[in-house]
Amino acid sequence: MGCNLRDLVSPEAIELSDLSGKRVAVDVFLNSYQFITSMTGPDGKPLSYNGKPVAHLMGFLDRSTMMISEGIDPVFVFDGKPHDLKMETLGERKARKIEAISKWEAAIEAEDMESAKKLGPQTAEYTPEMVQETKQLFDLMGVSWVEAPMEAEGAAAVMCSRGEVAAVASQDWDTLLYGSPVMVRNLTSHGTRRFGRVLAAERISLADTLETLEITQDQLVDLGIMVGTDFHPGIRGIGPKTGLKLIQKHGTMEAVADTKGFELPDNLEEIRGLFLNHPCKEDPVSGPGRAVEEDLRSFLQEDRGFGDGRMKRALERLADAGRLRSASQPSLFDF
Repeated sequence: MGCNLRDLVSPEAIELSDLSGKRVAVDVFLNSYQFITSMTGPDGKPLSYNGKPVAHLMGFLDRSTMMISEGIDPVFVFDGKPHDLKMETLGERKARKIEAISKWEAAIEAEDMESAKKLGPQTAEYTPEMVQETKQLFDLMGVSWVEAPMEAEGAAAVMCSRGEVAAVASQDWDTLLYGSPVMVRNLTSHGTRRFGRVLAAERISLADTLETLEITQDQLVDLGIMVGTDFHPGIRGIGPKTGLKLIQKHGTMEAVADTKGFELPDNLEEIRGLFLNHPCKEDPVSGPGRAVEEDLRSFLQEDRGFGDGRMKRALERLADAGRLRSASQPSLFDF
């Protein structure tokens, strides 16, 4: 989840209608894990059909059509190849998952389904096959998607700074470090209940945040590196509030290191560059299309067992937004 800046920002609660008529880049990876860890069976594993997980498709079908029904044009962004500096973070995640799998298997063997239900989400994996299924779903729905060269939220932030999208929807605070002018949290979970409260979408303006904190974008990146990101574990004893005071007083991470006596990362400039000049493809994002009802039903109902109610809701949303046609109805793209 990158750097935690929650205590330093002041999000503004918004309605989905506030984003009507706008394109919004959406981080696929974080949403996929939200779906496969929340929509689970009695054993804690993602909901499946004939032994194959379908929770990710259920989640993306519902959330993408919800956005479309509100007039939002989503552009889903997939992660590309991770940078070498992220391998340590990924290794730690893998180790935690291996440990969770061992505990889950022990719970299943002991027929302790209560424990298995709790442990199952910790073993969840968004596999390459599930990634391809998600892309196929978006194609069938006429929903735009791109694959980032590296980090999805990094490429999305660049797209936002170029004006290709109006905002980046992500839970990852690194989105601000990457320089996205506008970040929206809880977009895909807006209106859902979690831990006894109803979640609402929140808008964070980078310019307002920097003005309030009285720092520059470069200083925000240094602050993030000190607190800890996917590319660097951070400096022990420095949290967001302490880090902010130090950056405000000393200006740079080098100056803070001189004062506090900690060792700078050998690759500090490389880490800074990943945030300040993140790679992003130059190709323009394709526009939205219209879903073909028969193809979508075949993919989700016939092949993956989606129920009539779930399909009816999604198809009605698409139809109401003018984003649905039948196979016998020609598309403008056919001419």
